[in-house]
Amino acid sequence: MRKGHWIEPEKRWNDTSVTYCQACGRLIPRRTWVFEGGAGELRVCSPDCEDLYEGYLKPTYGVTAKDADHKA
Repeated sequence: MRKGHWIEPEKRWNDTSVTYCQACGRLIPRRTWVFEGGAGELRVCSPDCEDLYEGYLKPTYGVTAKDADHKA
């Protein structure tokens, strides 16, 4: 069962920062699916990526840290 929700971050028209899915790596241009991944909130591109994380990534590689997108 999915436990996340959609958020639409407030961005200014000149904001050039980008967000990537923490499950599949795709660029997230607009709204983000947010859910509790075990070590904090994870931001992914869709509810399907929550399923990917819960069904494959988490059992195979363990819990992903919330800051795993490697932003400096």
